[in-house]
Amino acid sequence: MDNQKEVKFYRVNDKFGCFSNFSNHSIFYKGTFWKTSEHAFQGQKFADFENRYAVICAKTPMEAAQIGRERNRPLRSDWEEVKDEIMKEIVWAKVMQHSEVREKLLSTGNAIIIEHTKNDNYWADGGDGSGKNMLGKILMEIRVELNKNGSFDELRDMQLPPWEKHPELDRYSIGWRMGYGEEYMLIWYTWYRGLSTTGKEKYKKQYIETVEWIGFYKQTEEE
Repeated sequence: MDNQKEVKFYRVNDKFGCFSNFSNHSIFYKGTFWKTSEHAFQGQKFADFENRYAVICAKTPMEAAQIGRERNRPLRSDWEEVKDEIMKEIVWAKVMQHSEVREKLLSTGNAIIIEHTKNDNYWADGGDGSGKNMLGKILMEIRVELNKNGSFDELRDMQLPPWEKHPELDRYSIGWRMGYGEEYMLIWYTWYRGLSTTGKEKYKKQYIETVEWIGFYKQTEEE
């Protein structure tokens, strides 16, 4: 793609619909699994657990967005100052945890990415280019960061498999369900699930399961 080309997205079923926060891509962010990046973003508007939990339980990203806009709920006091950085963290998590989103983003080359809708003048372009297009800008920033050391290599910063990271814990130890073991398993799982099929195969060849851990990769991929 050349420098002048524009990539526009909005509806989740469109060619670049995976860039939408409403796309069906769950993420792990700040210790919680969220159904979509929209759920994660709306949940960060609230400092208290009760309102965050209401967002977590929202059945759809639209419902999550509606909850986030309800001003009878106490919006965190610093929201306007932190919302851009939070959005970038969430979109980064989505891109890294879903290889198909990452590959689609990298495929845009140097194209200008635009969320195109008249329904939003801040995250999108307002429909006529008058909007700030902050979500599009965040996607382009992430694309630059992915390529900052040359072509992106998803195995550049590999996480060790659980049996190498914590060999003192056997496979069925309760240590993987609490404490540092649980924390690392979540880190490893979210990293591993973000690998492409090719990346997973390379990783499995480099880190062959020990006898005790046979079947672990298959189990992980079926979850």
